[in-house]
Amino acid sequence: MSEPVVIVGAGVGGLTTSALLSQNGYKVMILEKSAQLGGRTASMVFRNHVLDNGFHIMPFYKKSAIFEILKKLKIDSKLKLAKVDDIAFYSDDGFHVYPKGMLDLLKLSLLPLKSRLKLLKILLPLAFTSISKSESWDDTPLTKITKNLDSDTNAFFEAICMLAFADTADHISLGEFTRTIIRANPFKGGTSEFAYPDNGGYDSICNVLSDYILENNGEIHTKQSVNKVIVENSKVKGVFITNPNGEDTFISTKCVVISYPAYSALNQLFDKNIISSDFIKKINQLNKTTSVVEVHFALKSKIDSRQVVFPVGKHYTTKGIFFISNITPSVSPKGEHLIIAGTPVLPEDTENPLKIKEIVTRMKQEISSIYSQFEPSLIWERPMAWKLVESVVKEPGKVWKSKMPHHIPGIDGLFFVGDSTISYGIGTDSAAHSSILCYPKIESFLKN
Repeated sequence: MSEPVVIVGAGVGGLTTSALLSQNGYKVMILEKSAQLGGRTASMVFRNHVLDNGFHIMPFYKKSAIFEILKKLKIDSKLKLAKVDDIAFYSDDGFHVYPKGMLDLLKLSLLPLKSRLKLLKILLPLAFTSISKSESWDDTPLTKITKNLDSDTNAFFEAICMLAFADTADHISLGEFTRTIIRANPFKGGTSEFAYPDNGGYDSICNVLSDYILENNGEIHTKQSVNKVIVENSKVKGVFITNPNGEDTFISTKCVVISYPAYSALNQLFDKNIISSDFIKKINQLNKTTSVVEVHFALKSKIDSRQVVFPVGKHYTTKGIFFISNITPSVSPKGEHLIIAGTPVLPEDTENPLKIKEIVTRMKQEISSIYSQFEPSLIWERPMAWKLVESVVKEPGKVWKSKMPHHIPGIDGLFFVGDSTISYGIGTDSAAHSSILCYPKIESFLKN
């Protein structure tokens, strides 16, 4: 195939797919509308601190789909990772160690023994079930198994959901929760370890992948917005792009891989009647948002040696405190420290400056109640609010095999990857997993 495979988007899904294609000798051309690689993982430097676009973490560490791809490409050594394993809960009576395995639940000082045993009775069967069995629970809400638990145990569940899904338990499918428990079970080859790039910025992963693609004769073009995918007689013919000068250019190709949320692409990139309205309507149901307020704080002193702390209890607005500079000091200049605190909010709150200010004030008060040295150490703060990551749907009936398929039957040469497509998990690891699942289909098409 002399024409390149065109990849739309340079996030984790687009870059992992491109790297797998490059490894096997296929010519790829990545078109990214922004000036920076990384998609939702793109970071920035602010006052000499490396700030992520929200808090990202590599789940399941060396068992993750991202790490699997890096290892397959033989570039895992190029990404130095720091373990994120010093995690704790904080309740009104102090700090409690985060359980790293099922048996650790018996030592969980956050809960009375009776509650720990009840929790173990619920979680143990989930951890040892099969992935296929978990599919039968994809339409079931997680709250079905938590609704009768006492308030303290439910608060523990909420903290677990914030770590695994960045959301509350009532938004999560039991099937998706079960797959997370399975993947964390060491007796089934899993791990509960997490990781973060040691040199700072979660988009370091994307930079390593992009270097590999360029070294293997791939092309990466930023500030190139794809505005239409041309399909004729049920076959992909090419794409129209708009460059920074506003000029439209046609790029001929028989294969296009779209790596940003499918419901957006289906509504934006195709002429009418190319894709059925019923199919688009079905995929549009995945257009869900998790709205958050997160605040980066720069401090002049180290207020905790831990890496992550989850305040437990409904009275806490703050749902997670991430000590980024404790994970890796490279994110901050010498003598300064970086933390980020976050909480899910209502979508309308993200557009209300007064509400955001109120939430940030409560979060600062709560962190000060936990750490008396927080306020005296504070150098600056940078709040962010957004309707986050439209494609990380984890609601009942909208997970894994209910997501966008990788290929639309009847259209040759059109593929979809990313965390909005068929894959378990959410976020960056789901995007990489989606690439692993989709790649054989792309390669089969190219060979034929």
